[in-house]
Amino acid sequence: MPFIVGPTDNEQERKQQEFDDVTTKKEENSNGLSSVKSVISTMISRKNGISATSGLINFICGMIGPGCFSLAVSFKQAGLWGGLVLVFIVGFLSLYSMHKIVSCSQYLAKSNGDQSLDYGQMAEAAMLNSYKWTKRHAKLTKIIVNACLLAFQLGVITVFMVFAVEHVIEIWEFIGDSPPPFSKTVMILLYFVPQMLLNFIGHMKLITILCLCGNVIIFGAIILITKELMVHKWYPTWELNSVTGIEGISLAAGALIYSFEGQAMVLPLENSLKHPKDMTGASGVLSTAMNLVTVLYAFLGFFGYVTFGPKVQGSLTLNLPNSILTVSIKGLLVLKIFFGSAIQLFVIVQMLLPSLRSLISEDRKLIHRFLPYALRLGLMLISLCLALVVPNLMQIIPLVGITSGLLISLILPSFLDCIVFLPVYKKQGEMFLYYQKLIINVFLFVLGWLFLGSGLYSSIDDIINNDV
Repeated sequence: MPFIVGPTDNEQERKQQEFDDVTTKKEENSNGLSSVKSVISTMISRKNGISATSGLINFICGMIGPGCFSLAVSFKQAGLWGGLVLVFIVGFLSLYSMHKIVSCSQYLAKSNGDQSLDYGQMAEAAMLNSYKWTKRHAKLTKIIVNACLLAFQLGVITVFMVFAVEHVIEIWEFIGDSPPPFSKTVMILLYFVPQMLLNFIGHMKLITILCLCGNVIIFGAIILITKELMVHKWYPTWELNSVTGIEGISLAAGALIYSFEGQAMVLPLENSLKHPKDMTGASGVLSTAMNLVTVLYAFLGFFGYVTFGPKVQGSLTLNLPNSILTVSIKGLLVLKIFFGSAIQLFVIVQMLLPSLRSLISEDRKLIHRFLPYALRLGLMLISLCLALVVPNLMQIIPLVGITSGLLISLILPSFLDCIVFLPVYKKQGEMFLYYQKLIINVFLFVLGWLFLGSGLYSSIDDIINNDV
């Protein structure tokens, strides 16, 4: 989801940031390698950075999107108590992985004299500053990380498309008092046309402002849903599944990972803070935001399932009784999604366009002129095809979360954390920390691949059998 990263959002500006008040507790050791604690504890102050409070608000707004309305389905898939435990496990692992990403970035940025790294740059720097055998794979690692981010962003656009169409159908049924005369497939195609026209716009300032205003709509919808959950008659907890099997838990984990996905915005946000140290710590931006978001997700998921039971749909907003107020909220959510998709695509285009242009001769000016439009069209067509193949929120959200979401939120952070710190600990002779980090990261790395395999199998089986 889009968020404000302050005056250092532009990459060129981040490279030229002014830093002051820089102090370290230790000097470099005799072999020229900085102590881990020394580098991470470095006090950095950015003259043009944003405050920790602003960063906290931005992070929470970025985390809470339409995915929060799908959490009750995760409880249905994993069971009431299984889902409750799982939401806290996934929340903790997401927070732990975010701390790894920030720690790696801060260590590499200080060691290399570059105070701002995005996820792909951090991955490349990690490989270049580690073992000898990793250096030749630095470019490939950056490509893999960016490809995972690209896949996740395209998945988000697909979810947005399906989410918007399902709500448009609800609005149509309320206004026309009858189902729309088109199938969901046709509705997705009809929605794609104006969405694509909007995405051809290269200047995104107005859309960004409208999308940021859309965060108010999200919180308004949460308040409306909370009121409905509190006054609605609840199912007795003993009538609901307590814990399901591995297939249901895998699907639930995928949806939860999608909802908790914030790794892509962690480093841009950290790069924008006036004091980067405010990002970490027990009371830092990351911990505070994730604790609040986890509690909110647990509340929405638990009471959403208790309220609507087996009838819970892919989004709690679809379970709301249709009235002028609820339909108005659904219409505003569609607009929020409409403009949000444009922001998501804009981020991908900005990431891919420079590399594509470098492959084309500067003499071919006509191709350079139409390349951004062709790229936007191609990316949107990929999302459209996925939406047509999987036009259901209960299926598409776990699929996105358990694949690209799991890679960038658990598997890659565990790998990069080892690559960055294991050689450092070994050279410093801190073998206890070496083996501790190795064991934890290997466990999470293997766990991630097991969840990816079982979750992908469960998602594909669910799609083929259409068991929604």
